[in-house]
Amino acid sequence: MIVYSDSQIPDIEWLPNVGLGEYTLCHSFEEYVASPDPIKFAFTTHRLHCEHDINCTAYQGFEDKIRKLSDVSQLVFNFESELHDFHWKIWELCHRPNVYWVLPGTVNDNDDMRDHIVFWGDWFKTTAMLYKDLPNKLAELNPYAVKSKMFDALLGSPKPHRDFVYQSVQENNLQDKFIIPYGGAWDDNRFYAQDYFIWEPGVEVDGEQQAGTAGPVFYYGISTGLSRVMPLQVYNDTAYSIITETDHDNTLSFYTEKTAKALIARRLFVAFSGYKFLQNLRMHGFQTFGDVIDESYDLILDDTERYTAAFEQVKRLCAMDQAEVLAKIQPVLEHNHNLIMNTDWTLYAANQIRDIISSAQR
Repeated sequence: MIVYSDSQIPDIEWLPNVGLGEYTLCHSFEEYVASPDPIKFAFTTHRLHCEHDINCTAYQGFEDKIRKLSDVSQLVFNFESELHDFHWKIWELCHRPNVYWVLPGTVNDNDDMRDHIVFWGDWFKTTAMLYKDLPNKLAELNPYAVKSKMFDALLGSPKPHRDFVYQSVQENNLQDKFIIPYGGAWDDNRFYAQDYFIWEPGVEVDGEQQAGTAGPVFYYGISTGLSRVMPLQVYNDTAYSIITETDHDNTLSFYTEKTAKALIARRLFVAFSGYKFLQNLRMHGFQTFGDVIDESYDLILDDTERYTAAFEQVKRLCAMDQAEVLAKIQPVLEHNHNLIMNTDWTLYAANQIRDIISSAQR
């Protein structure tokens, strides 16, 4: 058996966990393709650190590489830490029956692609890791205390689903119940949120601040991404969270640190994201809040109708007794916290890969 890997990431993090048995490891694409070995498995991180567009350097030649690997391999596994609507274009050009995509999310209403996606909670892992290293900071949270405000809505850079939340708060005169910083058009030359971003104590920018919150910082001496730093002050002033994920596309669910922080911090949340966002999250063992609000909004395909139904639940929660709600959902919040913090998300994906390989070898 010969195994192709194009970086140390599969070598160190994945290959020891996927149950291949004895194999020859090959880092040369040309040697791997030319090898006469009848059993071949390929692991590629070609696009793992690609920018969020299909014109980045890591994208060049990617589809051709996947097709060539598919032609000579029993199975091909591609690892990426992003999932966006442009992936449909990539898949259209190079997806094959023996190609699997290891991603932090899944797709909707396309059984073939869904069956070829391995869920990798990469953003869950990296966000949880920070707070495993800083348990004293996590202990500063008071998740079950009654708060002065109802919701945080840390919306990030302007996008349509975030515009909807911001406008709905204004239209319903709920500003006094929210912490909702928002605004600032994207600017590649400066930090887009510099006029309103709520900085958490202990953060030091690592080098020159980038345009977005993905930039590197030190948080109490630990190197991480700014977006992974939990807004402890905001959470201790608000009872619940609004999640407006990176993507709101109805064909997929992409789970980032935005979702991870709410799960780690034991937060009830209302999601303004794509269709089936909650349903897909529950597929991985998490629980949501159907015992206290109507989460049928998750299954509404039309964006405006789904957001409107979700905001009805925001208004409902604003009118409910905080102490009663927090007491009722405590078991759910504890379950979610324990699941995200105690799951080895690499092993979670590696076990799925192991099952795929075992089936192929039968």
